[in-house]
Amino acid sequence: KYITLVSAHRDRDRQKRDFRRLWITRINAVIRDKGVYYNYSKFIHDLYKRHLLLNRKILAQIAILNRNCIYMIYNEIIKNEDSKEYLEMI
Repeated sequence: KYITLVSAHRDRDRQKRDFRRLWITRINAVIRDKGVYYNYSKFIHDLYKRHLLLNRKILAQIAILNRNCIYMIYNEIIKNEDSKEYLEMI
């Protein structure tokens, strides 16, 4: 019985890892599809830097169901970045 519990715990952890990998793959595919960003890590970093806190599960669902929404998020990041650069120039 103890072995069964250990296996169940291990497999639940494995399932979480597998889903996280799937979400990252889906987000990365959409990001690279239209050249929005050149890599996943920079996209996630810019999201957190701009305080656009969306988890990977939600981003993956958005990527599958409505790609235009990912592009809107990208435009929001760029808009904030451009305004910061403009303010620094002044």
